Amino acid sequence: MLAKNLWGLSGLWVAMYFALSLVETVTDTSEPSGAQVLVYLLLVAGYFTLGLVPGFKGNKWREKNLVRRGFEILGTVQAETPEAAISQVAK
Repeated sequence: MLAKNLWGLSGLWVAMYFALSLVETVTDTSEPSGAQVLVYLLLVAGYFTLGLVPGFKGNKWREKNLVRRGFEILGTVQAETPEAAISQVAK
């Protein structure tokens, strides 16, 4: 997100990681209980989600960011590398 100038989303992601870490620290006790197990399961789901969502949504987020910055979508190209896509469009 930082490499593609998605500053707001990257800040949100860091804040969510911080929040999950804070919840993990606050709920860490020496005696495990049923509620603590539930909290840990939710934390695992949260970390898992924070790791996967950018992979599935990242290109759409980048596309919206570029349009907001004034770029125009002319079309889509299927290519294995960015350089191959540029050469296809240049033809």
